[in-house]
Amino acid sequence: MINQFKKICFTICVMMLCGLFVSAQSVKDPDKTLRTAKGKPTKVPYAKMALNAKFIGAALADSNWYYWCISPIEGKDKKIHLFASRWPAVEGMDGWSGPNAEIAHFVGDRPEGPFKFVRTIMKTAMFPDPKTMAGPHNPRIEYVDGKYILLYICQDPSGQYAQRTGMMIADDINGPWRFGGKNEGIMVTRSSDPNHWTYRAAIGADNPAFLKIGKKYYIYYKCGTPEHMKAKYGYAVSDKIEGPYVMCDAPITDNVSYLEDAQAFAWKKNYYLLTTDNLGGNTGIYGDIILWKSKTGLDFKLADAKIAMGNILDYWGSEVDHKKLEGTPGHFIRDATGKLERPAILFQNGKPAYFYSAADLNVNGGKVSESYVFKIDWQKGK
Repeated sequence: MINQFKKICFTICVMMLCGLFVSAQSVKDPDKTLRTAKGKPTKVPYAKMALNAKFIGAALADSNWYYWCISPIEGKDKKIHLFASRWPAVEGMDGWSGPNAEIAHFVGDRPEGPFKFVRTIMKTAMFPDPKTMAGPHNPRIEYVDGKYILLYICQDPSGQYAQRTGMMIADDINGPWRFGGKNEGIMVTRSSDPNHWTYRAAIGADNPAFLKIGKKYYIYYKCGTPEHMKAKYGYAVSDKIEGPYVMCDAPITDNVSYLEDAQAFAWKKNYYLLTTDNLGGNTGIYGDIILWKSKTGLDFKLADAKIAMGNILDYWGSEVDHKKLEGTPGHFIRDATGKLERPAILFQNGKPAYFYSAADLNVNGGKVSESYVFKIDWQKGK
């Protein structure tokens, strides 16, 4: 009996030691935590793409322009097409909403670039009503039912509507482009119904994404409720690509902290949203990118979310490089963390393959913002 008791005790001790060993290994394993998250508790786990992403470089960079939002797609010509927001460097960061801001089309032979300017798709002077439409921004390009869909947001100089989400449509990636629907391209705007959750939303309905689920079309949008920093995501749905779209009755994300910049996509039998976690309240890490997962595409819970990407300093350079960049006079720095914004995924061979994003830090030391590209290892969305 005593010998049997000793054996049991020995077995328990071995199991405990093994458990401690595994625990210690997981804590010490550098691949389990990104550089900017060291010593910080995360609220959601990492996706494999966050840990395995490889920084390639600038996708769009030009000292004469600020580049920000970027949306990639592989065309029928097998070339990579980028749709990006940009504005003249002389206008500074605030030029993003000004009359000279534009959405431009670029093309390259490879996801890594280089990319060549093709044409300006839209700017303020091209809007049907420049009095209420200005500063096109936040492009999202999709290919649905044989048509190219380009979502965007526009500012409202009149102050009547605030930011609104619009759509342009083309049969060919190279155009011609036209405004969709029967409302001069506008598809989603904050509600005028006092009982609706988007009523008097602080800056309107913006940061759009697009999905077809079943036979219906969904435009995802961010909206304040009504406070801007309490913004959540919702959707507007239609039986037709060009609308009209009907807004959902309540938010579909349960975020507890501010977020923005969604891209929506489907893979296998799940639906995903990529958003920023600007203040870190949702993931625990300031500025990381969230990968939301849903079976229906109609609601997204933090319980099912993961960290999709860290900040640019998690992937670029060494600590020596970071210190050198800090000392570079006049380089573009909107946020010293190198927070990534306007996340976008490029699909190749049927699955996510590359990640594109703007960054709050120019890692090349330039005076304007750039948009960057990363190679990712999707691994079944884990």
